Amino acid sequence: MPNLPKPGAAPPLALDAETCFRAYETRDERFDGRFFVAVRTTGIFCRPVCPARTPKRQNVEFHASAAGAFAAGFRPCLRCRPERAPRSAGTATPGAALVARALTAIDAGALDEASLDRLAGWIGVSTRHLRRLFETHLGVAPLAVAQARRLMFARQLIEDTSLPLTEVAFAAGFASVRRFNSAIAAAYHATPGDLRRPAAARAPSATGEARVVLPLGALPVAGFAALTTFYRARAFTGVEAIEPGRYARTLGLGTHRGCIDVRHSGRELILASAFPDNSRLPLIVARVKRMFDLGAPLVAITGHLAGDPLLRPALKVGAPRVPCAWDPYELALRAVLGQQVSVAAATTLAARMVERFGISFDSGDQALRLLFPPAEAIAAAAIEDLTGLGIVRARAICLITLARHIAAWPDWRQSYGGLDAFVADLTALPGIGPWTAQYVAMRGFGDPDAFPAADLGLLRAARALGLANTALELQGHAERWRPWRSYAAQVLWNFNPKDAA
Repeated sequence: MPNLPKPGAAPPLALDAETCFRAYETRDERFDGRFFVAVRTTGIFCRPVCPARTPKRQNVEFHASAAGAFAAGFRPCLRCRPERAPRSAGTATPGAALVARALTAIDAGALDEASLDRLAGWIGVSTRHLRRLFETHLGVAPLAVAQARRLMFARQLIEDTSLPLTEVAFAAGFASVRRFNSAIAAAYHATPGDLRRPAAARAPSATGEARVVLPLGALPVAGFAALTTFYRARAFTGVEAIEPGRYARTLGLGTHRGCIDVRHSGRELILASAFPDNSRLPLIVARVKRMFDLGAPLVAITGHLAGDPLLRPALKVGAPRVPCAWDPYELALRAVLGQQVSVAAATTLAARMVERFGISFDSGDQALRLLFPPAEAIAAAAIEDLTGLGIVRARAICLITLARHIAAWPDWRQSYGGLDAFVADLTALPGIGPWTAQYVAMRGFGDPDAFPAADLGLLRAARALGLANTALELQGHAERWRPWRSYAAQVLWNFNPKDAA
């Protein structure tokens, strides 16, 4: 007999247990990610949309997080894959937003390399307060969440790749093979070797230099096409290669260099990584998921935004995914280059800057031949070096100042302490206003509630819909869209004013 969890009180939920069970019975997509269903008779926990047969009510309990279910002794379902659940629909409270930011950092492996104290410092709170918020919102401590993430990612690597098990251990964030083996045995009552599926059942074999091929989750074909179309118009020449059905790029992390290739299988996103340091896989996976917005609870977001009758006409096909850059630093430079010029002009200037300051890289693919310039390279540039590329002097000064700011702050990419703090930090630099700061927060850090209200495209759509006539009016009206204002912005950008006629 397996060691099954004993009945007990699950951590408090934002929803009552009967509401959770009704949502589970009907497989209501609006609740996916908001709670997890744990079945005492099998010792397995699932997403509320799991297609497995519904167990009896007395045999289930509900948890606010996958980590909470793990801590209670349950193991994840192989059919619905809880690690692929979308983010919780969340609330607009500061505590929920803070937990969301911490979870994003943990998913990228923050607690594999940094301490809890350092993570709390990045988020901008004390360690004690961070623990208290996790207990309130998720029912478990941050370290328990990190351990659950390691276990689920390790299982995915074991089952879906051909990586040697020793490499799986370090790629998943375990400090040693011994700890990896004991953690897998405790969580799954099996050895890592027992969990390995036959080769034929894994992801397609890697091609070329790719060392890891990993399915990342379901994504509609139309969603992938829309995002790659957006990225192709803004691609950094030599760094990114984008074509129908494919996104590829070079990347440098630490002292290592490599490439990734993201394709669409017809139903889900497939990552092929040719990066030599597999300990960076959590970060790579987290960034690719962020780029393609795989964690967005679009059904819940659409329902929330549709509560505004004036915005509803623009939601005919639902809320779209929000494009997010690979690196917030790259996006910050791109945003400055894009001030008061067209997308095409900004792309041309970016290409010149990358060609001038980028690092040569032999990827085996002529289209991928450069690494994006590090902040130190732009920080050390002379103003004339940038103006010689066609960048106006004021913009050149702004780029250098921004690069120096980032180069002097090694943790800048991780230290996202919230929208207000970030906007205040960035707008303190000369040449950067609220629009740029909000745009970087949205597309660089993936903040779901950023909103550049002064954007001309947003104002054009807002006027056509009768939402507002000025940026100040739009800012006020947008308060009802929290905590998903970034998605409302994407709805407005995609809206054709002719449809309002």
